[in-house]
Parts: sequence; structure tokens; C-alpha cells
Amino acid sequence: MDAAADGVLTALIIPGLIGLILWLVFATLRPRFRQVYALREWFVQQDLRPKPVGSGFLSWLFPPVPLVPPVPDDVSNAGRSAAIDANLFPSDEQLSQRALWVAMLIALGWSILALAGALPLYLINTPCNAQYPSPSMYGGGYSTLQDLSLLRLLKLIDNGDISTDGVGTLARRALADDPQHSRIRVIVLTIIAIVLGVLPALWKIIKEYNIVLAFRQRWLAVQCQGKDLGWLSAKKAPGYASWGEKQFKDHLVKIGLSSQLGDAPKRNGATARRAGGRRDHRREEEQPLNNEEEMNTEVDIQTLFSITDTQNLAILIDERDEILENLEIAEAKYISCFRVTTPDPSILDFVPPAPLDPSRPYISRPLPLVPQAHRRSRRKRAINRAYASSSFGHASFVAPSSYYKLRGLQGVNGGRFTDSGIEQYPSLAESINSRVIGSRFLEVNRNSQAFGRLPLGSHVGVERDTGELGPVSETGSWLPPIPDPRYHGPNYLYEDERVDEHGVRYDTPLDGVSTVPEEEEWVDLIKETPDNDWRSDYNGTPPRRPKKRESVPSTRRETFPLRDKEDDEPDFVPPPHLRLQPSQPFVRPLEGLNFDDLGEVYNDITQWRSRLKMINAEIAEVQRESYNDIASGQRIKGWLMVGKGLRYIHGVELIEGRAKEDIRWDVLQNERGWLDSAVLWAIVVVVTVLLGGILTAAAGLSLATAPDVAHYLPFLSGLLHSHPLAVGVATVFVPVVVASFFIFIALFIIHGAAHIHGAVSISGNKLLVFKTTFFLLTTVGTIWIVAIGTLLYAMNSLNMGSQETKTLANGSIYMAVLAFALVINVAIIAPALLMLQPLRLWHVIRSEKQAITPRQRFRATYPRSYNPSYAIGACILAIVFASTFALIFPLIAPAVLVLLLLTLVAHRYLVGYVYARTHSQTGGILQLWLLKRFGTLLCLQPILLGLILMSRRFWIEGGILVGTGVFVVIFVESYCSHKARVPGPRSLTPITRNSLERFASGADQYLDSEQDTNDSSRRGGHIRTRGSMASVLEMMSVTLAVMPSSSKYRGPVPLQTENLDDLVATERAARTHPDAPPHLPPLPFTDHAEDMAGILYAPELIAPPPIIWLPNDSAGVARSEAVDLQKYHDLQVTLDVRAKEDVVLRRSSSSRHRTS
Repeated sequence: MDAAADGVLTALIIPGLIGLILWLVFATLRPRFRQVYALREWFVQQDLRPKPVGSGFLSWLFPPVPLVPPVPDDVSNAGRSAAIDANLFPSDEQLSQRALWVAMLIALGWSILALAGALPLYLINTPCNAQYPSPSMYGGGYSTLQDLSLLRLLKLIDNGDISTDGVGTLARRALADDPQHSRIRVIVLTIIAIVLGVLPALWKIIKEYNIVLAFRQRWLAVQCQGKDLGWLSAKKAPGYASWGEKQFKDHLVKIGLSSQLGDAPKRNGATARRAGGRRDHRREEEQPLNNEEEMNTEVDIQTLFSITDTQNLAILIDERDEILENLEIAEAKYISCFRVTTPDPSILDFVPPAPLDPSRPYISRPLPLVPQAHRRSRRKRAINRAYASSSFGHASFVAPSSYYKLRGLQGVNGGRFTDSGIEQYPSLAESINSRVIGSRFLEVNRNSQAFGRLPLGSHVGVERDTGELGPVSETGSWLPPIPDPRYHGPNYLYEDERVDEHGVRYDTPLDGVSTVPEEEEWVDLIKETPDNDWRSDYNGTPPRRPKKRESVPSTRRETFPLRDKEDDEPDFVPPPHLRLQPSQPFVRPLEGLNFDDLGEVYNDITQWRSRLKMINAEIAEVQRESYNDIASGQRIKGWLMVGKGLRYIHGVELIEGRAKEDIRWDVLQNERGWLDSAVLWAIVVVVTVLLGGILTAAAGLSLATAPDVAHYLPFLSGLLHSHPLAVGVATVFVPVVVASFFIFIALFIIHGAAHIHGAVSISGNKLLVFKTTFFLLTTVGTIWIVAIGTLLYAMNSLNMGSQETKTLANGSIYMAVLAFALVINVAIIAPALLMLQPLRLWHVIRSEKQAITPRQRFRATYPRSYNPSYAIGACILAIVFASTFALIFPLIAPAVLVLLLLTLVAHRYLVGYVYARTHSQTGGILQLWLLKRFGTLLCLQPILLGLILMSRRFWIEGGILVGTGVFVVIFVESYCSHKARVPGPRSLTPITRNSLERFASGADQYLDSEQDTNDSSRRGGHIRTRGSMASVLEMMSVTLAVMPSSSKYRGPVPLQTENLDDLVATERAARTHPDAPPHLPPLPFTDHAEDMAGILYAPELIAPPPIIWLPNDSAGVARSEAVDLQKYHDLQVTLDVRAKEDVVLRRSSSSRHRTS
């Protein structure tokens, strides 16, 4: 092997090993990161989710999704469900997958044709290049790879032309003088290139083009019902820029461009209802047109929305989002301060059982409030003296078990009454050093002789001066103020309830210390045994009297009554501090947290909560002002329209995606001008020139070992005498890596600069980027490399002035080695990187680690949409190379086939399980353009092969090949344009054209407001309103004098996508978690995003007050916080859903706000 072969092997082995490692890494990480590699299994709605892929190491190779998505012809079942529509109308990603399948079939045919047809023509009974004299005068030569190309046949022809007699060229090419049958080989090669290489591929492409075009027509007619979405800028219609929306709608009805705006449906429907004899109670937008009117309507604007300047409102919305995030972070920190835990048993908790004495009265301990069967199943535990079943602290959590121990008790010993006892007062050091669990709460006796009598309920603290315990007043305390937990956080209470100083609820007024009314059957130990000292720590106000239950024998009656569990609301869930905790585990703060820490956390909650309420009011006021601007025609940026035949209206720019998510709202607010377009194309030109220069250097380096090239590039002459492996790495592997890297950088820069373009739709911007990518890869990545390489190769011939055409032809074939190395360099790595998505994986993992709230987690794992420029960019370059060199250099076709096959495998999994369709569908407009370009690319190989043969004076064969290439271009362009043509304005009726002319004349000049439109606008301003004035629908109906569309009726346009905005669809976003159950019950209400699905005002204008999204916890702190925020602060809250039980608990609290 020579240097070029070593370089190709290096480009095959090193990237191949790296790509294989990437594939293995993906297979290993896929089951572990479902939030990245199985996103469609949990993110999209349940009926659109694919069947789960197993966790096997190679199960992703055979996912339960089709390799070639079908395109059904029968769409009679359309509209019955989202799942049926997804099967009948494949997405743009699936259409791209079909395009890749077609390209792979073409590459497969070319591979068979090249290896079984063209390569034998070059190799059988032909000498290799090494057997010919060296073509170099200054060093260099052909590589062994050139023996596998057309160059071997050309050398045979060149050597067959050498003759000392004066016989003509045609005579020398006679069959009798051609023992190697070189002319027959050329004829056979021409037939193979045209009949087997071009025509079958052209037929396959045209067939697929017709399939996709028919699908698009069905998609427009059935899915979109013939309706378009368009944008009319106020700059293109200044005559209407000062008109209110109602006035503009009435004008459109008057000139005949609308039959459904304003009062037109009511006027048109009144006659029909009177004629029918019965009244139709449907809303105006739900009343369909009759068949005759539908057929005669060529241009009909059905809905119109004015877009005003909302930049200041957008700033407020962004600020509110930041405030909301800070509030949710504070709430999450507060909720995380508590946990459900069970104290570890210790020797201090052990109490030796006392022998039973039948003569003593039975005194029982509180029994846990759980079913009897459950108590039997619990394992035996040591007696815990913490009476947690009925003791609550005065904070929003349960204190550690040591807080509830009775210290200094006398007169009780194992259930026996005794008269002896010694008062023991533990020292401060002993109390602090005693073993406790959790935070350390220190107790003293109220009648303490060591510290004096302390008032009941006093705060006790260690004084700074003396270091001794003593009462600390609430007003003069040196401790930082603590928010009253009875009115903040989980410690809420109902308006008709009161609490004592320890936060315990009671229904009757308290006078000092609340007591339980005595009954004869209850035993008061202090009165019955006055001689005993029953001094103990205060453990809270005695509970309320229980309900009268069935009589219990006096020997088995309970010492302490059970708390009444009755509540006014049967579905009420008590907060942590009021929830009866009869047994472990307990709700308690984390280790090391005290009132100071919790106070600081709750101070943040109070601050951000207040700011959120203030900015909500401010945003609502700005929204009202914006609606007033719409009604009065002030600060109008333009109008969004939905209807038929919008492309005929003067100045309207169609939005091909026909969805809210396809609109570039930033462009609507700040429209681009010619300067922006000039900047964009300047960037494209600069990137193209720089990439061309870099590829020129790479091509020159790859030609270092070519004949006589190093003589004209002396800095490369040292490579001619180096080790073949080093020379191969330097002349093949390095240029390939450099070219691949800078091509990717160029595409990245163009993709980043595309936002400068003024397209009002994301789909239009994507199409522009894809077209730019395609032409960049075709012109610079292929044509420029071949052209500049050919010129560099022929420098000696051009300098000497001999055999220029032959040398140029040889140089074009020589550059096929670089193209072949480029393909094998990315054949394995590119699909592996597409599958692994290392940058996204790193971003998701890092963001999830930094996420504190569920919303941050949701945004960290939010899916990416399909980007055709990145997904099939490498395939486009490979297809261009195959279209150019498949028969000229047969080895390149199998390499392209491997790349397309691996990309198709990756595409199948990514489209089925990773990419979310958050952006709108276009009905295959990009795929139609791509198939059209595939057909155009078929001309490259016939033209190049014909030029090469004509350099050897095979004029007939060369002319046929060049003519075939030109014919392919003309046929593809004319056929596709003819099939995809749309009727022009001349096809419209004279009445419609007159209406369009009236609209255009009014748009070009500032017309005076017409009296009838003003009157109708004033009359429409008193329509009866409904609901709350705080809702967005209210502001629209009151201000615009137009009742918004009913949420029950939803037109075909705008189309729905899988987009999920956590600010307007928070309840649905709360269900999107990789660990959530796969099948959750549906929401019992429609969220704001669904209600506003047909409203196309600016997103800031219809943005509702956000719903606070809190993490769900087993302790119930989040649920109590949610109730507090909703009841006392009028802030809507939802909880994270991780199980079906969460949905059941959430349903009632959600529906009560939606059904009102």
C-alpha cells in the first residue's frame, strides 16, 4: 500500500473506532436517561405515545415504529382522534425519514451498479497505473486507489492512442486496432450511467415526489380544511393602521372579503333561520356555510386579530417569570425543610414492663388511630413515651420525641400510685448533652424551684448576660421575629376558627387556658389524689371532648380522650401541624433547623409572594390598556388572519405552519428590513468565502503526492520522502478532519445568524436555513473542492500548455479520493453523535442537578424539535458525492450507503422516541423541495463523466451524457413546478378581484373612517359580558366588543402541536415526568392553553396569572401550602404528579376553580 491507501485506512479506523464507542455509549446510557432518549414515552399526550422500547442493550435497533412511515390514501377517518390523525397525516420528520429511505435505495442501486458493473470495466484485462511510465516530471504519482477508478480506463485509452503513423483518431479507435476494447467499455459505461444509473433513480424520486405532493394536498384539504394563516404588516397596509379591530372587520365584510367577521354571521344566518322555521342555538363560529356559499367563496377572512406593541408587557411577563421562579424556589426550600421520619430507638426510651396487679385500676396509654388489623400487623416496638398521637408543637411541624417526655414526674411508677418521690431537676448541661433526636428542645417545670414560677405559655431562652434559662417576652426578645405560623405557611386556620397559644384549634372561645368539660366517667387524678405531686412539663392544651361513644367498662376506659376527627368539609386535608399523627413516622424539620432558619425561609416566601401579586395586578392593567389600543387602533403592528385564499390579498405573508408555535412573535414586534437581510447575506457570503479558502488549503494538502503538484507548492515537497503512513495521515486524514470540522462550524454560524432573517414563521426560517445549507454543501463542499483540486492538479499542464483537458479530467477523478475519505470519516461518527446528543445530555444532567423546583426540572428536560439541517446535513453531502462519483470512483457508493443506512436507523429511533413535535407541521413543503433537489443532483455524474470522455475525444458518448444531465435538470424543474403550481389571481371571479382591488386601494392610502363602520363599532360596544372581570376572555369581550370563540369549538387553523408551555398549561406540565405512571386519568377541566387555542393575539396579551408549581411531598406540607396560597392569597397552585394518587387528590382542588 502507498501513502493514500494508508491515509484512507487511518480515516476509516480512527473515526470508526470513535463512532463505535459512541454507539456503545448510547446503548449503555439510553435506559438510564429516559428524559433524553425516551422522551416521547412520557412527554406527549398518552394516545400519541409510542410503545415503550425495552431496556435491552440492542433493543433500540428494532423499535416498534415503522422504518418507512406509511402515507395512507384513505383519510375518511380523519378528525376522530389525535392518534388516528397522526397515522393518517405523518409529520414532517417522518416525511424526511421517507426521503432518506429513497436516498438509501438509490445509493444501494448505485453501489451494486458500481461494484458489479463499472468496476469490472475498469479492472478486467487492463494494466494498473504502476505498469505505465511515470506521468510526473518533478515527483509524485498515482496511488493504488486510482486503479479502482475510471482513471485506469483512461490510462488504457491514452496509451492506446500512442502511434507513430499519421492515421486519424477515428481509425486508431477502430475495433480491429483496439485489443482491450476500450471503446466498447466506454459505450457500456455510458449505457450503465444513463439507463441504469440515472433513469431508475429519477423514476423513484418522481414517484416519491408525487406521493408527498398528494399527501400535502390531502393535508391542506382535510386537516386544514383549505384555510391559511397569514400576516399583514401595518407597514404594507398603512391605510388601516389607525382603525380599530371592530371597524376593520366591518370594512372587510362590507367589501366582500369576509362572511364571518363582526355581525355578518348574524345577518346572514337570520334569514336562513327564519326560512327553516326553527332557531339554531349554536354560536356564530360554529355555524357552517352551506355548500353553495362554500363553493363560491374564493377569499374569505374568517378570523382576524390585531397585533399591538407589547414589548413593555413582554418585559413585565419576563420579570414575573423571574419572580415566580424565586417564589417557587423559596417554597421548595420551605417544603424540603420537613420530612417524614421515625426516631431511632435508644436505651433512654426503654421502660421495663411492670408486673400486672389486678387490685390496681387500669390506666391505659393512647392507642394509635389506625384500624385494628393494621395494628396487629405492626411489629412489636419499644414503648415510646412521646405521645405524638395527640401532641402538636406550636410550629408547623412535630417536635422530636424528647420534647414530649414527662420530666420530673413523681407519684407514678409503672402504673402504680406511690407517695414517695424526690424532685430532680436536670442541669442545663445535662439537658443539652442528653441524647435527643432532631432539634434540641429544652423543657423546664412551670413550678420550677431552680428558675422560679414561669407564666404559662412563656417563651424560654438562655439569656445572653447570665447564661441561665428564663422567660423571654415576645416583644422584647433578642431573637429575630418569627412569622406567626397560624397565619402563614401550613399553619393556616379557617376564618371561623380560633387557636390557643400553642396553635391548637378550638371551636369555642377560650378564656385563659382552655379546659375540657368534665364528665362523671372521666377520672381527674389531681382531685382524686390530692396528696400526690403531679407536676410535669406542659404538653399542650388538653384535647376537646370526644363524641359520645358506646359505653366502655370502667376498668378498660382510656385515660386520655381521642380528638374528634369531624371536619366541616368531607374532602378537607388537614395541614401537617393539625393533622393527627397517631403513630410514627412523624412530620418534623430536618436536623439543625430551628425557628430562625424557618423564619428566614418564610420571609423569602412572603417577599416573593407579595411581589407576584403586585406584578399580576400591574400586568392585568397593562393588558387592559393593550386591548383598548386594539379597539381604538393605536400602536397597531399588523394583523393575523385565518381564512381561505389569503395568498391573493395584497401584502399578506403566509405562515406555512398554520399554528401559534410557528409564528415568530419577535419579528411581528420588530419587523426586519432590507438592512437585516443585507447583514444576513453578508454573513453567508463571508462564511462561504472563508470556508472555500479552508477547503482550498485542504484540497492542496491532499494533492501533495499527486504528479508535479509539490513542485509548485514547495512547502509540501518534504512529504514526498517521508514515511508512507505519516504521509497518508498528513495528506488524507488531516485534510478530511479539517474539512469536516470547518464545514460544521460554517453550518453552525449560518444557523445562528438565521434569526436575522425577517421570515414571520419558524417554518419559513427553517426552510431558508435548509436551502442555504444544501447549496453550501453542494457548491462549496463538492463543486468547489473538485474544481479547485482539479486546477491545482493541472498546474504543470497549464504552465506547460500541453494536454490541459486530459490533465484537468484526471484531476477531477483524483479528487474522488478526498471525497471518499470525507464520507468514511463521518459515516459512523455522524449518526452516533445524532443518537447520543452529547451536548444535550450534558446540558440536561447539569440543569437537573441545579434544578430546585419542578418547573426548573421541566424546563431542563424540555424536548428539542427536529432540525433538518443538522439531522440530514451529512447525508446531503454524501448524496452529492455519490451523485458525482458513484461510477467514476466505485468505492464511494458503498461508503455513502453505510452512512445513509446508519442515519436512517438513528432517524427512526429519534423521530419515534426523542424528537417532540413542538413546532408546527407544514405538510411536507421542505421534503418536496428536498426531493426536487435530489432529482436535480442526478445531473452531476452524467455531466462530469461526459466532460471526462470528451477530454479523450469520445464526442458522441460524452455529448449524450452531457445532454442527459441537462435534460434531467430541465425535466425535474419543469415537472415539479407544473405539478405543484397553484392558481393565480386571474383564476378568481371578477367580484373577488374587485374586492381585492378595493382592499389594496384602502391599504395604500389613509382613508377617512366611514360612518357606518363607526356606528357599528359603537353599537357593538355594549354586548353583555360574562364571568369575572379578571379573566382574559372578559377583557377581550368587553374591550373589543367581540365575544371570543368558545373553547368547545375549535377550528382547524391554528393547528395544534405537542408544545407544552408550563406557564399556561401548568397542570399538564406537572404530569410530564419520566417517573410518572404511563396512564393517568385525564384532567377534569381544560387549561388556559386549551381555552386560548383559537385566539391569536400576542402571547403576552392573553397570558394568565401563573400557576405556582410546587413539589409534592409525603409529609403534606406542599398540599397545605397550596391551600394557603389559594385561600388567602388568590394564587393558583398545582402539585407535581408522580403517582395516580396525586391525581386523585388534585382533581377536586383543580376542578373547583374551573367549574365556577
